[in-house]
Amino acid sequence: MASYNPFSRQESHGAYSLGSYRLLVPLSWLLVVVVGIYYTIHAPADGHGIFDQANRHITPFSQSTTVTGVYWILLLISQLSYVYHLFHRDSSIVTATANVGAHFILNNLFIFFWILLWTRGHFWGSEVILIFHLINQHTTYWRHRAAPPLVHLSAIAGPFAWTLMALFWNGAVAVHSNSLPARIVANVFIWVIFLIGTAHITVGQDDLLGYCLSLLFLGLALKQIAVKTIALQWIFAFVIFAVFLTESFYISGTKYTGRDVLFRRLAHPEAADREREPLLNEEPGATA
Repeated sequence: MASYNPFSRQESHGAYSLGSYRLLVPLSWLLVVVVGIYYTIHAPADGHGIFDQANRHITPFSQSTTVTGVYWILLLISQLSYVYHLFHRDSSIVTATANVGAHFILNNLFIFFWILLWTRGHFWGSEVILIFHLINQHTTYWRHRAAPPLVHLSAIAGPFAWTLMALFWNGAVAVHSNSLPARIVANVFIWVIFLIGTAHITVGQDDLLGYCLSLLFLGLALKQIAVKTIALQWIFAFVIFAVFLTESFYISGTKYTGRDVLFRRLAHPEAADREREPLLNEEPGATA
C-alpha cells in the first residue's frame, strides 16, 4: 500500500509523516557532518582518517582530496536548502521535498556506515554499501525528477554523482588496482562512468548532475596527472570533464530559452490556446 511506503511518491503528507521528516532529515544530515568531520581530523584506533586512507591507497580512480573536500563542503551546505524546503510555505514544494525524505535519510545512513568501514580498511564492505547507496540514488533520481532544483541538486544529483565516482574509486582500492593491467582496465571503465553520466545529462536534461560530475572529474584529472604524468587516465578525465561541462552549459541554455534537447522551441499549452482563440471565436461563414 502506497500510504505505508515511505519511498513512494505521495500527493500529500500528514502531520505525523511531515513532522517525522522535519526531525529525522536534519538529524541524519548532522550525523554525516559530525562523523565526517571527526574522521577527517581523527583516525580510528584500528584505521586511518578519511583522506589519509585515500592517500595511502592510490589508484587510477583516486581524486584530488582538495577538490573532493570542496565538493563535499558545498554539497553539505546546499543540503541545508533541502531542509529549508521542508518548512516552505508552499504546500506543493513541501510535499515534493518530503517525498525524497526517506531516500535522503537512507543515503545519509549509507554514508555513515561507509565512513566507518572505509576508515577501518574494510574496503569490500564499504563497496557493498556503495552499491546499495547507488541503487537507492538511482531509484530516487528517476522517481523524483520533478523535484525543485535546489532539492534535486542537494538531495539527488549531488549525492548520486559522488556515489557513482566513489563506486569505482572504492572498488579500485578493494582490488589493489595500481598495476599496469589494472590501469588499462581503468582506462576502459572511466568511459563507463562517462556513458552513464552523459545518458542522465542528455536524456534527463540534467545540467545540475552534469556540473557535479564535471567538478569530480576535474578532481580525478588533477590527481591522476600528479600520480603519473605519462598516462591516459588524466587525459581521458580532462576530456570527460570538458564534455560534461559543455553538455551542462548546453542543457542550461535550452532550459533558459525554453527549448528541448534538440533546441526546438517548446510549445506551451497556454500559448497554443491563445493562438487558437481567434479561430475559435470566428463565426462560421465569415471567411466565405
